Amino acid sequence: MLGCSCGDIMCAADCHLGKTLNSVSESVKTCASSCASTSERVTLYDRKVVPPTWHFVSRALPHQQMHFLVAVKQQNLKELEAKFWDVSDPKSKSWQQFMTKEDIGKLIAAKPEDMGTVKKWLKASLATDAVVTTSVDGVEVRCSTKDVERLFDTEIFSYTHDNGHALLRTMGAHSVPKYISDVIDFVEGIADFPMHRTSARRHVEKPKEITSTTALTAPQTLLKMYGVPAAKVSKVSVGPVEFHHDTSYNKQDLVTFFKQLDLPDQTVSDIVGPYNGEIPDEEATLDVQYITSIGEKQVNWYWTADNWMYQWSHDFFNAASIPDEVSISWGWAEDQQCASFISSATCSCLGIDPATYVARVNTEFQKIGLRGVSIFVSSGDSGANGRTDNKCTDKVLHASFPASSPYVTAVGATMLTNPKFDLETPPPACSAMGAGFACASGGTEVAVSLTAAGFTSGGGFSTYTAMPAYQKMAVEHYLTEEASKLPPSTYFNQSKRAYPDVASMGNNFLIYMSSNGGWTTTGGTSASTPTFAGVSAYLNDYSYNKTGKPLGFLNPLLYQMFAEEPTAFTDVTVGDNKCTEAGCFSTCKGYEAATGWDPVTGMGTPNTAKMLAYIEKQFAMRDATIVV
Repeated sequence: MLGCSCGDIMCAADCHLGKTLNSVSESVKTCASSCASTSERVTLYDRKVVPPTWHFVSRALPHQQMHFLVAVKQQNLKELEAKFWDVSDPKSKSWQQFMTKEDIGKLIAAKPEDMGTVKKWLKASLATDAVVTTSVDGVEVRCSTKDVERLFDTEIFSYTHDNGHALLRTMGAHSVPKYISDVIDFVEGIADFPMHRTSARRHVEKPKEITSTTALTAPQTLLKMYGVPAAKVSKVSVGPVEFHHDTSYNKQDLVTFFKQLDLPDQTVSDIVGPYNGEIPDEEATLDVQYITSIGEKQVNWYWTADNWMYQWSHDFFNAASIPDEVSISWGWAEDQQCASFISSATCSCLGIDPATYVARVNTEFQKIGLRGVSIFVSSGDSGANGRTDNKCTDKVLHASFPASSPYVTAVGATMLTNPKFDLETPPPACSAMGAGFACASGGTEVAVSLTAAGFTSGGGFSTYTAMPAYQKMAVEHYLTEEASKLPPSTYFNQSKRAYPDVASMGNNFLIYMSSNGGWTTTGGTSASTPTFAGVSAYLNDYSYNKTGKPLGFLNPLLYQMFAEEPTAFTDVTVGDNKCTEAGCFSTCKGYEAATGWDPVTGMGTPNTAKMLAYIEKQFAMRDATIVV
C-alpha cells in the first residue's frame, strides 16, 4: 500500500519506508480531511516514493521555513516573442532596442483579477510573518511548513541527498482549490526535487610510466587558441549561474588560481543567492575561475538559485540590476523537466506536463533577452541519448534543457589531438601536475570522446520547440549532406530546434581547490560554456563601445556570421556523440561531426579576431544606412 488515499491508515512516507504510524487515528483524520475537500480541490501531485539519491529523514517541524513560487498565467505571448526576435536580429531596425523590465512586465502581466485571486488565497492561509513578493506574473512565498501544509492540504517532510544537501518537500498528495488551478500554470518548490547537474567529472591520473605529454588546458591555452585580444577594462558584466543551494567557490582559491597562472587578479563584485565558500564545489569553482580568466577585466557576478530553472529565470528577470551575460552549466532531459526520478517521464510533480514547463521557462528567457542579456548553456555530457538513458534502452533520443531552448546559445565541447606545447612563458600552475603534464598552446580540435575525455558532448533536436529561422539554412545543410549517417527518423524530430550552436575546449581544465589538494583537472561542457561566454564578453565590449549597449541574444548574429564569414569559426569535423557517460552500447544512437554545422559541435569554436571584424563591419553598415 503506497500513498494516503481515502480509507488508508498509513502515511505516504511511512508506507514507503514500510512503517506504520504510531497514531492510526491521526492518519485517518488526515486522510479524511483530504477526502472531504476532494470535490473542491485539484490534486497537483501525489508522491508515493522517495527519489533515488534522496533519503527520507522525518516529518518537518511546523516552524521550519519553505520557499515556493506560483506561476500565474501570462498574456500577449505572441507579441512578446515578436519583440524578442526584433531586438535580436541584426537585420532588423529594432536590433539592440532593448526594453526595460517595467515595459516588458506591462506587456505580459497576468490579468489583475487572476493575481487578485491568488493573493486572496494566500492571505487567507498564511501567517502574518510570511513574506510574499509579487511580480507582474508570479507570486513568491517564504513561510512556515505549517502554512504550506494548510495551503496545499498536504504533509511536508525532510529529506537529505547523498551529497549532504537537505530540503523540505511533500510526501503524498498536495492540491490547490479549483479556482486557483484555473489561473496558474504551476507551483515550483513544493514537490519537485532538484535536477542533476550536466557536468561529468573526470580527473587525469598520473601515469605510472611517462611515454608522452598529457595536454592540460589553462586560460593561456584558450586565450591563444581562440585569438582573444589583450584585455582592457570593460563595462561588460558576466557570471555563472548555479542551482539548488550549490555550495559555491572559495574566494581565496580564486586568488591563488590567478597568482599561480600569472594572471591579473579578478574579484567577484556581485554575489546573489545562497553562498558558502567554506565548502567549495568543483562545478562552481570551474565556472568562476574560467569565466573570469577568459573574460578578463569584466565586471564579475555569481548567481545561485535554490530551486530550478523557472525559479531562477523569474527572479533574474525581476532583479533591478543583472549582468550582460550568464553561463549555465546545468541541464536535464527536456522531456523529463521536473521529473523527480529518472523513471518518471512527466512534469507531474508540478501538476503539468514537461512541455508546459519548458514553454513557461522559454517565455522567461525571452523576457531576459529583451533586457539585453546573453544566455549560454552547456549542451550536456552524456551524448545524444542523455543522462536519463545512459544505457541507451529507449527508442528516442533525449534533448537536454535548457540547451534545447531556441532562446539561448548552447555550447558543446572539444578536446585536442596532436597538441602543441609552445606557450611563451608557461605559468607555475602548468607544472603543478608534475612530470608528463604540460599546458597546451593549441593543436587540432575534435569533439570530446568518452575514452579520452570521460564524457560525450550533448546535442540533437528539441522534443517540443520548433526550429527557429536563424538556424534553418545551417541545419538543413547538415540533414541533407549527412542523411545516410543520421539516427533512425523515429528517434528525433528534425523540424525542431537543433543544438548546440557553438563549441569550445572542454577537457583537462586546470582548476585550483585547496579543499581538494590544490591543482587538479576537470572537464565537461561545464568547462566549454564559461569559456565561450568569456570570449563573447569581448564581442559585447565592442558593442558597448559603439552603441553603449550589449548585443543581447547572440544566435541570430552568430548564424548570420557563420553564413557570411564562416572563417569566424573553426570547423570541427571529427567525432560523434553516440556514447553516454556510462559507456558505448550497441543500442546507442547519435550524430557525427561534419563539415559546417552539426549536432555535436555546432558551428565550431571561436576565432575571436574574425568575429570582432565581422561585428565591426555590421556596425559600419548600419551607421551608413542611418546616414543615408
